[in-house]
Amino acid sequence: MGWRTWLVVFSTAFLAVFAQIYTTVSAPASITFTLKDVGNPNLSVWVIQAPLLIQAALNPLLARLSDVVSRKMFITILAFLALAGSLLSAKANRIGILIGGGILYGVALATISIAQTIPAEILPRKYRALSNGISFLGGSTGALTGGFLGGYFCIHPNGWRKIFWVQAGLYALVVIFVFGFYWPVKRFQPAKRSWRKIMWDCDPIGATLFVAGSTGTLMGLNWASGSYRWSDPRVYATLVVGLSVLFAFGLYEWKGRDDGLVAHVFFQAGRNFPLALFAMMVEGWMFYSAINTITPQMHLYLGWAGDSLQISIRQLAYVIPSILVSVPIIRYSTKYKDVKTPNPEWMNAQLAIGFIGGTGQAAPLTLLISIVQFTAPHKFLSNATGMAFSIRAIGGACGSAVLYTIINGRLRSNYAPKVAGAAIGAGLPPDQIPAFMAVMAGGNGPPTLGGLVAVMSTAVPSAKVAAISAAQFASHEMYAKAYRLAWASIIPFAFLALVCVSFLKSVKAFMTDTVEAPLEPERLEGEVEKHWL
Repeated sequence: MGWRTWLVVFSTAFLAVFAQIYTTVSAPASITFTLKDVGNPNLSVWVIQAPLLIQAALNPLLARLSDVVSRKMFITILAFLALAGSLLSAKANRIGILIGGGILYGVALATISIAQTIPAEILPRKYRALSNGISFLGGSTGALTGGFLGGYFCIHPNGWRKIFWVQAGLYALVVIFVFGFYWPVKRFQPAKRSWRKIMWDCDPIGATLFVAGSTGTLMGLNWASGSYRWSDPRVYATLVVGLSVLFAFGLYEWKGRDDGLVAHVFFQAGRNFPLALFAMMVEGWMFYSAINTITPQMHLYLGWAGDSLQISIRQLAYVIPSILVSVPIIRYSTKYKDVKTPNPEWMNAQLAIGFIGGTGQAAPLTLLISIVQFTAPHKFLSNATGMAFSIRAIGGACGSAVLYTIINGRLRSNYAPKVAGAAIGAGLPPDQIPAFMAVMAGGNGPPTLGGLVAVMSTAVPSAKVAAISAAQFASHEMYAKAYRLAWASIIPFAFLALVCVSFLKSVKAFMTDTVEAPLEPERLEGEVEKHWL
């Protein structure tokens, strides 16, 4: 394997995934500060969830298209669309434009399956854990960079716009590197096929059912996350329709055709495919909802950090261990062919919990994707990878909806009476409660006691420091109880994922020297082992 192979591995496995994870982390990490400029916080969930929805809905379809037509064409064109979406978001002056930009760069997120398929097929099969490990390192460093730069930029007014300028530069590099260096060798002349045959190979019926069903399901879950209650017809009607269409999709893929988006060949290797997909869904549930969205809010609403930079620094306790621990995991799995509750006072304990969580996340994305890929023949390789990432995104959307429902339900019924009662108990006149709670509503008062006192001195001049302090403490307590319930809801799913992983079969027999789509006519055997092992 020559330098061009390794440059393409870097461009796709590291750089493209770096850009995509930077995208998914930086926007949620800075959303609280972005809303100060674009307004309409009720739609804020769509800034985060619209790209995930696009990823979940389009991932299998784009992956299948890349299997049938061309990987290079799709990853290049869609990275260019992400570049345009990033520029649009950087110039946004209202939340609708920001969401529109998110839809554009969300299309590029749906190419993560292609980005991780390319290195898997241009390297020997025995190095799939290595190629997916490089992707994990790219994603982890992208998360580290996105979280830190997001926090740093948002210290300054309108600083969140710089997040998207950096994002635009990353996607520009992806376009340049992939277009310039990814030219796979044609090992045989493909038979000419009509466009009708190509379209049928892409499973148009299954793709339509999956896109419609997943879109409806995810929209219903996103609306339930904060915009509307579960009892609202817009939520349950959309969910029922979406889930019904997904059921029809499953029935069609089972009985309608055996080479569709969920090809039957995936299951012929045994139980690994469904077990790995379930574990991926739980990992997405935990990462996108609890780690990526809820944890930054905990720092702010429980008084652990006062600005975006402090939040980003505290998040390093999760990100850095996941990067460091992934290296020995990659090395071991490649060499041996083996891929088989918070309180407000927990300011320091949360760092230790984050460290443990980051250590645990190093393995799933490094190894589960490899297991999924080993269940698929080469012509379905990107298809299988795309299905895994789609399931992960759906898990993230489900997790966000469930966790937000738990948190908002707890706060809706307990926050106002508890905080108001604490303020009155500390001497605040009852007739001042409406103005006082207008500042405290939803926990959106300034995070520090000094900042809150400064705001209250203008909004409620009669409020004493003792009353403000008591109300802030009660606010922290209410949020802590809500977050405890949310985290507790994850435990059963994590346990089920552990059970699934324990029943995975060994894939050692599949980890061979075969290269399924070499970039160069001649490969230098053993080069990887010499430098890596």
